[in-house]
Amino acid sequence: MGQIKLIKVSAEYAEKILEYRAEFPTERMRVTYDPSRIPGMDYLEKYETVFEWLQFCEDMVDKITWYMAIRENDGKIVGFIVFRHKLEYDDDDIEFASNFGYSVRPSERGKGYAKEQLSLGLQKAKEMGLDKVRIVCRDINIGSNKTILANSGVYVDMIHGEVSGMNINRYDIPLS
Repeated sequence: MGQIKLIKVSAEYAEKILEYRAEFPTERMRVTYDPSRIPGMDYLEKYETVFEWLQFCEDMVDKITWYMAIRENDGKIVGFIVFRHKLEYDDDDIEFASNFGYSVRPSERGKGYAKEQLSLGLQKAKEMGLDKVRIVCRDINIGSNKTILANSGVYVDMIHGEVSGMNINRYDIPLS
């Protein structure tokens, strides 16, 4: 641990944000109902430029906070995590709502970044006074399920999305 730090998204990283986004091929396994969405970069797909998205992120700062997981030794973005301060700020059906969404750059997977990134995100949630968070992921996303469990996730149940056809595992993580 201690390989990465979370910093809020900013225009200073605009070019690196686009590089990160470009590493996700369109034919990859879908983890969200919207095929253009990259977890942790919520709503980026709705804007023509990264600067418009960054302005949206700034406007939502009291409800939702986006962080980049930056590797300490070289400054590379290895992941993104979005923290929804309340479940109601997730744009999905409340049954499928999650306080966090995250992704790790495909070329950086398998190195423990997701686990560390979520751990750092949980610290942010605790600092904001939350005593528990809800996290969801597809049942077939083995890496995300392991990441949640490694961060003290408690399995709640699996639900099925009628529209998406996806099976979703729901977890709670106590922050005490």
